[in-house]
Amino acid sequence: MLTERPRTAGRALVAAVAALMVAALAALTSGCRRAGGLGSAGVPVILISIDTLRADHLPAYGYAGLRTPNLDALRADGVLFQNAYSQVPLTLPSHTALFTGLLPPQNGVRDNLGYALGPEPATLAAFLKAHGYATGGAVSSIILSHATGIARGFDFWEDNIEPTRASQSISRVQRGGDETQALLAEWVSGASKGPFFAFLHLFEPHSPYEPPEPFRSQYPLAYDGEIARADEIVGHFVRFLKERDIYDRALIVFLSDHGEGLNDHGEDEHGVLLYREAIHVPLMVKLPGSRRRGETIAAPIALVDVFPSVAALVDLPAPSGLAGVSFAAAMSGTPPAPARRIYSETLYPRLHLGWSDLASLIGPRDHYIQSPRPELYDVVADPGEKTDLSEGLPPAFRSMRAQLLAMPRPLQAPGASDPEQVKKLASLGYIGGTSADLDAKNLPAPRDRIGAVAQLKAGFGAMHADHYAEAVEIFGRLLKTEPGMTDVWQMYGESCMKLGREAEALAALQQAAKLSPYNPQVLMALSDYYFEVGNYAEARRHAEAAGHAGTTSPYDNLARIALAEGNLDEAEKQARAALEKYPMRRIPHLILARVLHDRHDYPAALNEIALASREHGEDTGLLQNLNYLKGDSLARLGRIPEAEAAFRQEIADFPGNTAARSSLAMLYASEGREAEARQTLDALVRDVRSPDAYFAAIRTYEILGDPRTAAGLRAEQRRLFPGAKERREAGG
Repeated sequence: MLTERPRTAGRALVAAVAALMVAALAALTSGCRRAGGLGSAGVPVILISIDTLRADHLPAYGYAGLRTPNLDALRADGVLFQNAYSQVPLTLPSHTALFTGLLPPQNGVRDNLGYALGPEPATLAAFLKAHGYATGGAVSSIILSHATGIARGFDFWEDNIEPTRASQSISRVQRGGDETQALLAEWVSGASKGPFFAFLHLFEPHSPYEPPEPFRSQYPLAYDGEIARADEIVGHFVRFLKERDIYDRALIVFLSDHGEGLNDHGEDEHGVLLYREAIHVPLMVKLPGSRRRGETIAAPIALVDVFPSVAALVDLPAPSGLAGVSFAAAMSGTPPAPARRIYSETLYPRLHLGWSDLASLIGPRDHYIQSPRPELYDVVADPGEKTDLSEGLPPAFRSMRAQLLAMPRPLQAPGASDPEQVKKLASLGYIGGTSADLDAKNLPAPRDRIGAVAQLKAGFGAMHADHYAEAVEIFGRLLKTEPGMTDVWQMYGESCMKLGREAEALAALQQAAKLSPYNPQVLMALSDYYFEVGNYAEARRHAEAAGHAGTTSPYDNLARIALAEGNLDEAEKQARAALEKYPMRRIPHLILARVLHDRHDYPAALNEIALASREHGEDTGLLQNLNYLKGDSLARLGRIPEAEAAFRQEIADFPGNTAARSSLAMLYASEGREAEARQTLDALVRDVRSPDAYFAAIRTYEILGDPRTAAGLRAEQRRLFPGAKERREAGG
């Protein structure tokens, strides 16, 4: 059962896990000078993380499928670790383990959603800052938002990334790595006079795989094309370091947080399974002066080892109680400590899919995966893990199972350690049974159900393309066999809502909340539901309950609710509160633009729209309703050609935006361009095919004085979407 993480149990848990996991605690270096003279006090420390990068898809690890000249050059200047392993195949918990030197059960961050790093564990950034280092980081995914606590200890943390449309998957809320590296380079330029620690996070190999040219054409496997693009970005950053005379004297650690399935065991992405393709990651270390260049270390190491290793390599004593072990001694040629077994886990299948969680131990030869059907692989003879050796319970199976079962691994529920959050959720009535409350022996092994993930993704693809009827059909079939899939219940509910099936939508979203009551995405989806049906009190309560759970912010929904209620002052208050907490986000500026628009101050609204659109060179992606509101403001100022261009741009970017399409039709009609107005409305119902599209077209024809066409569309709407009710427009 998922249990609340005791606030006072952290130190005991750290000690217990460390005792079991670290066979060579004595090998924790007490100073790098005793490890072959590698210590370099005060040197720049640079950590580069390329998200979702399999080790065996790099030429440095023997892959022949692409070229990575910049990473090859870094490898030539550094030490390569052949067998480095991630503790979790998910972005937030993996980076948390990296920065804290603690295993997930110790630091309490177990998933990308609903977890945040508490104030107690030391972080690498805070540790270096306490020893005189300036600290700066720039990330490429909203998953690493500062609201998760991952930025603790950093003086500078650039995470200006936000959703651009409703119900957007957090994995798609990202920005290009070249922009991220440029932002970090700017910070480094101002910090490089003294000791500094810089962290660069790139998201390019993460799905969706959309490499730019020339990489799109060069590589048949789009994943490889994304890796090639990431290599190019690393090259830009390394060139900057060399131009500033930083590279040669710096300690540079290059790694990935986890790998990618690529269907080797039925999983195309990551998070569900724990096979080697998901946890085996590249790790290279370039020492100052490129000492030990070109060397290779085969001993297994873990991402939690990076914290104590960096401490040793800059001649500082690491904090006590870390689960990680410094690999500085191995880099100096010291004989290796006794073979270790590296711990990994994933709670994703339990929290999101209703399946069993997984944990594993991997050593120099054996990899044991604990599940309802445990597995054992010889990763030397069988690196692709195709032959399960668990039958007959060989000695390695028995000893690794015993070691793993002896580890204290409480399955902390997301958000359950926050008493205020628990109180709010209890008032909503969702706290009770969750999918993870089921007896563990009754939960299916993820490898037996992995094929269902393809159906989930097919439904998500249909939903993302605004094909809601198709999405509902796919999700409905899937839920008959996989009723524990929280994410599918949420997406099923959101798709039903788009089809006007309000009762089904509410039932599905409430089921998702019962399965995962602490999931902020589900709570925000319920807030959206209540907003659309006009129950603003419940919309407000659910937004407040979602809180600031990493990637979510209640301010946007609270401001929309205030706008719907006509309370412009409250909407402005919420938008400004958002800017105070997230000063670089654009959506609050869009909300302020709407407030000013509704106050009939259209020039001021356009000024806020300019801030939201980042018209002065910072390209942070498309933002739904931005061009719609811009077009409406321009039209009211009589700037018709500009308004038309803005509406057309909104439609091109977001084809499902009914408000933009109906407004464009109204603009054409006001100009006497009746044929174009009708063409626009015809395209609205033809392309979007939703109740909202029909209602928008009907309302527009009625305003234009054509009740006959409006009545025909209403009859068609009732036939296609019986029972659907007219709701607020998307732009409202």
